[in-house]
This record gives sequence, C-alpha cells and structure tokens, in this order.
Amino acid sequence: MPNDWLGFEKCRKDTTFFWIGNYSEKKTYFCSHLIRIIMSQRTQSIFFFLSALMFAMLFFLPFASFYGDFSTFDLFGYGVTSPDNFGKDASPFSMTFSLPILILTITAMVLSGYLAMGLFRAVKLSQFQKLSKIARIDIVVIVACIVALLGYSYFIIPKMAQSVDITINQPTFRPGVAFPLIALALMIAASSGLKKDIQKVRSTDRIR
Repeated sequence: MPNDWLGFEKCRKDTTFFWIGNYSEKKTYFCSHLIRIIMSQRTQSIFFFLSALMFAMLFFLPFASFYGDFSTFDLFGYGVTSPDNFGKDASPFSMTFSLPILILTITAMVLSGYLAMGLFRAVKLSQFQKLSKIARIDIVVIVACIVALLGYSYFIIPKMAQSVDITINQPTFRPGVAFPLIALALMIAASSGLKKDIQKVRSTDRIR
C-alpha cells in the first residue's frame, strides 16, 4: 500500500486509461481497490468524529433530571448540578461524587477523537490494526459510561439524596440520554468497517 496520498493520486490517473494485458488489468484493479479503501476510511473517520461529538454534547445537555419538592438536579457528563435552590457549597453532590462519570466521558471522547484523526491519516496495515484495538477499547469504555450513567440515575443519586433528607422523584431522562447510545452505534459500525478495511488492505498487498 502506498506510504502517502501520492500513490492514490497516481492510481486515480492511471485508471482513466484503457489498459490491455494482465499486468495493466492487475494494476487497474489494485488502484480501484485502493480507492474504495480510502473512501471507506473517510466514512469511518466521520463516524468516529461524531461519536466524540456525542460525548462532548453531554457537557451541555443533561442526561437526566431529578425533580423534588424543593430542588431539581441535572446529571451531565461532568457531574450533578442544581440550577435552583442549591448553591455550589450547599449541594450534596460534590465534583468527586460523579468523578467516575467525568473520567469515562472524557476518555470516550478522547479515544473517539484520536480514532477519527488516526484513521484519516492511516496508510499502513500496522496502523489499521492498532486503531482496531483502540476502537475495541473505546467500545468497552462507552458501554461502561452508559452503565455508570444509568447506575447513577437509578441508584446512586437517589440514595445520596435520601441520605441527606432530600426527596426526589425517579429520573426523568433528557435529550442527552440518546448521545451515548448514538455514540455506541457509531463506534460499532465504524469498528466493523475498520475490520473489513484490514482484510482489504491485506488482499491489496497480495494483489500488488
């Protein structure tokens, strides 16, 4: 596989001619095969980028809200906030309380962003294989983040509120609940495509 995009440009020009003979047919097939791999890379890079964007949105739109008689709490990707009656010092939910969610959200966002940039520039088989391993790790992190968000919503936040005599209702899920699920779907689709690209790169090396 070419070490830079000049190889792709040369292939693009070569395939505009009509070739006769086994070598030329093989070269033309190799070039068209390479172009399909590059176009697939572009699509998967977009998926990885959108996955990172979904987690970034959790810093602006809440995952869930908790309504009580005298207080309201919102769960974001960085922690629990109280927009009404509780000030920062009075709120029972400190920054360290939701630190696992913050760490998982940032980790998923960084890994997805790294995959988007890395795949956009990947040209070697070893790079594809490395990115495929990172994608699998990112899927595990995203699943862990979803489990943590649900666990906080249904168990940890209500238990903490009860311990300080704050009455809140069951969580009301907000638009942010869709972001981790969308990110997971995008990551699975991109990871599956990346595995197929690895197979294509191997077959391209055999053709060449």
